[in-house]
Amino acid sequence: MTRTCRTVRARRASVAAVLLLSVGLVGCRHSSPSATGRLTVNGQAEVTRPGEKQREVTAARDLRVGDRVRVRQGTAQIRLADGQNLELRLGSDVELDAAGAAGGAHAKPVLMDGDFLVTSGDAPFALSTTGADVAVKGAARVSRGTALLVATYQGSAVLSSANNTLTVPALRQAAVQAAGPFPTRVVPLEPSTSDAWDQRFLSDAIELGNQLAARSQGFTAQLGATDGRTATFFKGLFPRLAAEPAFDASLVSPSRPPGDTLVGAAITLEGTHGAFADRWRAVFGFHDEGAPWGLVALDQGVNRVPLLQSVEGAISNAPATFAQGSPGTGPSSLNPGTGSPATTVPPPPTTTPPTVPRGRPTTTTTMPPATTTTTRGALNTGSPLVDDTVNSLVDTLSGLLRSLGNGG
Repeated sequence: MTRTCRTVRARRASVAAVLLLSVGLVGCRHSSPSATGRLTVNGQAEVTRPGEKQREVTAARDLRVGDRVRVRQGTAQIRLADGQNLELRLGSDVELDAAGAAGGAHAKPVLMDGDFLVTSGDAPFALSTTGADVAVKGAARVSRGTALLVATYQGSAVLSSANNTLTVPALRQAAVQAAGPFPTRVVPLEPSTSDAWDQRFLSDAIELGNQLAARSQGFTAQLGATDGRTATFFKGLFPRLAAEPAFDASLVSPSRPPGDTLVGAAITLEGTHGAFADRWRAVFGFHDEGAPWGLVALDQGVNRVPLLQSVEGAISNAPATFAQGSPGTGPSSLNPGTGSPATTVPPPPTTTPPTVPRGRPTTTTTMPPATTTTTRGALNTGSPLVDDTVNSLVDTLSGLLRSLGNGG
């Protein structure tokens, strides 16, 4: 009986081994290289995989190292490991580089052509392009054409090559020509109202910039050529500026339009990044480089509502020494705090003859053409308009009386 039990156990072990081997063989037969990313298409894209035919994708599919994706219509998104995200649009062309793979589960995207929106996870998102590598920590738009353009929305991007490194902070951009040296400095980002990615990240800044520019230009237009160019003038507009020890004449540029000084001062007062003098230099330095006021405010972390309130309050504190506004602009908002309309030049007198007082004859008469002949006893006040009008009326009434007398 013992021998029988041993035999049964041996047979069971053999069967289990066969089953495990069978499952393993089936699994190997159906296994495939692990996916390195997920492609989602809203339109049409083409995926080329080494050793396979090109495939059209209109929905979603997994991507592996070595795949190349081209967007032919609409937009697409590639989600990689660690929350890294690459958005593509018409003309975008990217390849998942096998040279950047680590253990077959990760890949380094190589940007071949077109535009890309790069959003990193906890770690920097590493990309490769012709002539430079890019590491994005935050969000940036990367364009690859005749030149490489990196425009950072949030965080920063670092461009690197064998001999160069350049950091592109938020709201700045840099362009690198093919096979050319890195630029020596970055410049303000140039947002476009027609770019969907610019609108996603900067729409509020673009709108605020337009509002601040209008107030700046309007304020400058209401001042004389030499007004509003001293520290004393702006201390009268901003009570907080008058109480700021670091604000003195050295910070106010006489060559700067007063409206720009007003807006920049408001942004500096509302900002919190560093000491007052440092903020002042950063605000006007960024604007002088070409950044619109909305981008400057965003760079300083200033909110729209308190900033606009500060600008409007300063305008209402301005003295009533403004020049005549431009035609068609309507009443100016740049008056003292009373809110009274701006003083205007009275219109010139009209040439309409005076109305005959009530109680006089209402007979309608035709006014004869005015002449330059001066009759005896004619009125002569020195004002030709008044003299001609009154003398003409007297001559008419005299003729009317004479005709009535002759008829009686």
